[in-house]
Amino acid sequence: MIKQLNIVIKDTLRANFKSRGYWILVLSPLIFVAVIGGVAFGVTQLQGNTTPTVAVIGQTSERATFVQSAKNLDMKISKITNEKQADKALKSENLDGVLTLKSDSATLTTQPKSEQVPKDDIATILNQLSQAKKATQYGLTAAQTADFMKPVNFKTVVKQANQSESGANTEGANYAIAVAIGVITMFVVMWYTSMIANAIANEKSSRIMEILLAATSARIQYFGKLIGVFLLALTHMLIYLIAGFATVIFLKDNVFVKMITSNLNGVTTGFMLYALAFILIAVALYLVLTAMIASLINDNAQVQQAVQPISFLAMIGYMFSYFMTFMPNNIAIRALSYVPFVSQSMMPVRLVTHVEGWPTALISLGISFISLILLAWFGQGIYAKNVLSYSDEPIMKQITGKLLKK
Repeated sequence: MIKQLNIVIKDTLRANFKSRGYWILVLSPLIFVAVIGGVAFGVTQLQGNTTPTVAVIGQTSERATFVQSAKNLDMKISKITNEKQADKALKSENLDGVLTLKSDSATLTTQPKSEQVPKDDIATILNQLSQAKKATQYGLTAAQTADFMKPVNFKTVVKQANQSESGANTEGANYAIAVAIGVITMFVVMWYTSMIANAIANEKSSRIMEILLAATSARIQYFGKLIGVFLLALTHMLIYLIAGFATVIFLKDNVFVKMITSNLNGVTTGFMLYALAFILIAVALYLVLTAMIASLINDNAQVQQAVQPISFLAMIGYMFSYFMTFMPNNIAIRALSYVPFVSQSMMPVRLVTHVEGWPTALISLGISFISLILLAWFGQGIYAKNVLSYSDEPIMKQITGKLLKK
């Protein structure tokens, strides 16, 4: 039995792994991302230096503050200190802006072709300078002035019954991964449910299924196809992970790569493992459901009928995940967070937003895993019963007809 199962798994892997369609499926998103990245890089290079140059006209001490802050502001401070020379340079487009500082006001003048000048950051420094000037006028010492200008140490902490978590970077990174679970699951389901449905449809329409079942049992064919397609999906995801790590290693100095890696630095190992487990279980659940429904297919023309309702089901959880932020305590949303096929898009988001704790999150994962085992066991009977039956009726009509008979 094990030998026959291995043969079916290898045959499923070999047939799809060598096909042009599989590699188009795997490589087309990578090629698309590479092209977009290449275009963005080319545009950046052609654009040249985008750091704005600003002349600061005012008192020496105030100008010195902007010179010291130029790196943080991501702009260059011109050596021009004369207002007339600065205006002349601005008109000739040799400057991007002129910041004129007076006793109680400041004016930033730019020209239409100026690079983007960080106005909000400049306003922040001006407020600090104003506060320091007023503190001096009120007779405050240097220590009192520094204490007066010291910003409030503000942080957020969300307390739960048995734990407390803080850190905006960690929460943001985990939230990004939580939302990504729904997106990844939806796309993997759309790609691989049609693959397993087409495989069953080809065998039934060509009447090869009768020959296969004469050599092996329906159970072997059922589990062999499921495991084979699941391993293809797993290989697909591993290729993307390797491509992602390679991008981080070889393009570590790229601005966009730095931004992504800095955001993902806060991802916790526990949540990463939880996310991976939920994705794999959810994909397996959808493949089992597809195999059950695909056993009713008569020929290739009915593949879309079988796959379409499964794709809609995958999108339900993805769409509901957007509503959870606004109404996390809605009864329907709380209930759906425990329902297999949609919980993978909902419970991880509820976990990282601290609406639910780890115990309930693990219960939801456990329900999905138990459902996978039960559905896979129940599905083999459905597959064996229908895989040799042929009907010209629409798939949904066959399903509802069988349910009504029962």
